[in-house]
Amino acid sequence: MATKIKKVSLIDDNAMGIYKIADYNERKFKAVYYGLQETWGKTIQAQSQTNWNKTQWDAFKARFIATFGSVDNPKYSVQQMVDYSIKHFNKGLKELLEVNKRTWLQRERLLAK
Repeated sequence: MATKIKKVSLIDDNAMGIYKIADYNERKFKAVYYGLQETWGKTIQAQSQTNWNKTQWDAFKARFIATFGSVDNPKYSVQQMVDYSIKHFNKGLKELLEVNKRTWLQRERLLAK
């Protein structure tokens, strides 16, 4: 006998309790946040044909936090930041995740030296 499957538009996973996980996009929030920050900073550097020192990066990051909030207290959702990134940098979720991954790999290489 076939089991009838209930058609539901969204799966209610509340019964998972302590095993429940956040949506994929929300789990990737930090990577999107830092990927957008890196993309923006590198774009401004390229436009001005300069390489920022630590003080300049810190000033930029302060402005970024004022605009987007911090990682712990964001002003916008992942989707809003991805939409912004697409509009201004033509980079979607996949590209921002890749930017973040490359940045972390660069930092690891620098720390290993």
